[in-house]
Amino acid sequence: MTRRSPSAETIGHLVEQVSFLLKTYHAECDKSAASRETEFWRGNISGFRYAVGEIYGQDLIHGVLEEVRKNTGLDIPPIGELDSKGKFLGPDSEADF
Repeated sequence: MTRRSPSAETIGHLVEQVSFLLKTYHAECDKSAASRETEFWRGNISGFRYAVGEIYGQDLIHGVLEEVRKNTGLDIPPIGELDSKGKFLGPDSEADF
């Protein structure tokens, strides 16, 4: 599969978008880590990561997440399923917790 090469402007836009998603996720998580709203925003981050990775490749999404970490100082939540106690199942190499 041929990957697209995004422009610097596109990369900047991707960083802005995931920064917004991450800040919103953390704001909801601070209110209630187990709420539907928190899971909704975590799901948006997950979808963003998957879509960007499919379009541009894993190297690009890794770079975007690194830039977002640097700019926001916020942790990237893991993607995937939770067990009945709210613990994440399986590892996520891009997540910070």
